[in-house]
Amino acid sequence: MTSADRKSVLVAGGTGGIGRAICTTLAAAGLNVAFTYGRNHDGAATLADELAAAGVGSFFRGVALEDAAAVSAFADDAAAALGGVDAVVYAAGPNLSLAPISALDPAEWSRVIDVDVKGAFHLVAATLPHLRRRPSSAMVAVITAAVERVPRMDILSAAPKCAIEALFRGIAKEEGRHGIRANCVGPGWIDGGMGRRVVAEQFTPAKLERLLAVTPLGRMGTPGDVAAAVAFLLSDAAGYITGQSLAVDGGLQL
Repeated sequence: MTSADRKSVLVAGGTGGIGRAICTTLAAAGLNVAFTYGRNHDGAATLADELAAAGVGSFFRGVALEDAAAVSAFADDAAAALGGVDAVVYAAGPNLSLAPISALDPAEWSRVIDVDVKGAFHLVAATLPHLRRRPSSAMVAVITAAVERVPRMDILSAAPKCAIEALFRGIAKEEGRHGIRANCVGPGWIDGGMGRRVVAEQFTPAKLERLLAVTPLGRMGTPGDVAAAVAFLLSDAAGYITGQSLAVDGGLQL
């Protein structure tokens, strides 16, 4: 099978801990992969080499997701390079730290909303025209399992992801007539990317032990755990699933 014969996926946030696992997992499943990155050009180039070694087509570009025109141009160029877009994954989001609501700076709140919520909407607006050209297509947003319950110290992550969850459920309701499915995956504490950084910087060993003690599966997740859920929801095996959120959290939100 040549690259032109394969389905293609566009991943926003391909160089993050979870985003990278999503890209490599989907490439292993035989999809061409186009991805965006923020500042990590070297990581993006290395990932592109890995995708090429997997035998699939790839396309990547540094994109500020809060720039609607840049996101639209990327989607159009990726579709042209890979022969269309069959699936879309929003796996991006700004770096942030745990903090109580009373300590949040309004400027920081605005920054996160601009990058995350606006970025997700810009991706949707740019890619829906491409997805509508396919007989069946799918979108997945990587949000957070914290949308299940109001978290302590993590509202800066949970609130924007709640908005993104509502956006993708709206897509499911409105775009199903075009054969487009839309779902979300909500990671819990993941040993990779921002989750690993927050644990390293803000958790004591005792706090991490308490977290694992209240997690039914007794461990942190891996980026691969999240990527496997994304791959399932994009696949034909999930062909009658839309408008849903799948928590990948080891049972922490129970």
